[in-house]
Amino acid sequence: MNDSASRQRLPIASRLFWKIFLSLWLAIGAIALSVDYVVDALFQARLKESPDLSVGYRAELATMLVAVNLQHAGLVATKEMLQQWSGKRALPVMVVEESTGQDLLRRPVPALALRQALNVLESRSGEIAVRRVAALDGRNFVLFVPLALLPAAPPQQHVYRYPDSSGVEFAAMTLASLLFAAGLAWYLHRPIRHLHAANQRFAAGDLATRVSPLVGTRNDEIADLARDFDYMAERLQTTVDDKTRLLHVVSHELRSPLTRMQVALELARKTPENVDRMLDRIGHEIARLDKIIGETLALSRLESQPNGPGDDCINLVELLEDIVGDTRFEAEQSGRKIDLDASGEILVTGRGELLRSAIENVIRNGMRHTPEGSRTSIKVAEPSDNWVTISICDNGPGVPGDELEAIFEPFFRGRRTRSDSGHGLGLSIVRRAIEVHGGRVYADNDPTGGLCVTLHLPVATLQSTPAQ
Repeated sequence: MNDSASRQRLPIASRLFWKIFLSLWLAIGAIALSVDYVVDALFQARLKESPDLSVGYRAELATMLVAVNLQHAGLVATKEMLQQWSGKRALPVMVVEESTGQDLLRRPVPALALRQALNVLESRSGEIAVRRVAALDGRNFVLFVPLALLPAAPPQQHVYRYPDSSGVEFAAMTLASLLFAAGLAWYLHRPIRHLHAANQRFAAGDLATRVSPLVGTRNDEIADLARDFDYMAERLQTTVDDKTRLLHVVSHELRSPLTRMQVALELARKTPENVDRMLDRIGHEIARLDKIIGETLALSRLESQPNGPGDDCINLVELLEDIVGDTRFEAEQSGRKIDLDASGEILVTGRGELLRSAIENVIRNGMRHTPEGSRTSIKVAEPSDNWVTISICDNGPGVPGDELEAIFEPFFRGRRTRSDSGHGLGLSIVRRAIEVHGGRVYADNDPTGGLCVTLHLPVATLQSTPAQ
């Protein structure tokens, strides 16, 4: 099956490469031919006025070269240059004395071409392939390139192009467009090929697959797609790893009470006089199992829940007062106190029961770690930049610095955790519940002693309604 998949991948990639390559090559070729056609049309339009004269940049360069030599070196030097020209072909420039109508080299002068050249000069059309030049002795000469001196056949004559050079130019244009199209096609195809291979590896179970290192430093939509793939892969890998770790820890946590239940059952069978005590033990372990499963299910539901749990408008101050009212009664029975510093009206959006459960969990966790006669303080800061901060601090022993982030992991039990302090799921549920509401939570040790858990929540932005 893997060999079949490998055989299928190459044709897919190859088809894409050849589609891009041929499309680009045809587009470049069409553009080049169109430009050549347009330029040819422009030259043909210019030739209508002077059909026996050559125009274009080659004719302009040739006449300019002879004109400069005639102006500054004189007739003798110009004549020697035309006769001894060492180029591939002789310069096809007629140097005709305007008063006599004779060429400097005594070549036959095409009458029609000369007449058209004089007309161009008189019309002052700006055609620089025809020039009137005054020699050093004061005589005026007309310089032009007649078609009769060019070995090319129409329609290349007017642009001063030789037949063999046309083939070279076509071959050069074809090669240049081929290389450009191949390079651009490879540039576009290469990252797509990497994405295709990465998808295959990811589908095969290699969740550590990443594409950005292969794409390099390019900054375009394909690179954005590669980064999006890496972000998706990283999130999925983290989720799978978390689920695997959670399953492993849950299995371990469930095995312990089940083992104790089995031991209690065996003891009840061997010592009938201890049946009542063993049944109490089994009932305690059943309650422990029920709590572990319930908290695990709650965490699982929160993990699978998208952001934005609800659109209920909640007065955070009223919610805190209600929670503190319930927990304060329980705290006073053990000599502990809870202080709440909050006032006004602070509105947040979400699910009231979920938010209440998260905040109450943190408060009860602080109560458990606060010694008798001490206080748990809750302070709500004034909203700033559409965020509100809730600080819940106890007077307990605190948490080692290297465990401040880990306490929010499922089933984490620190070095200072008491045996009766739960299963390590409470703060995990708190963190996920706050994140579902678009907030964040973190813990830090209070310099005066104890642990402070800080919750950040976005404040609801409500549109004002007119008074009735």
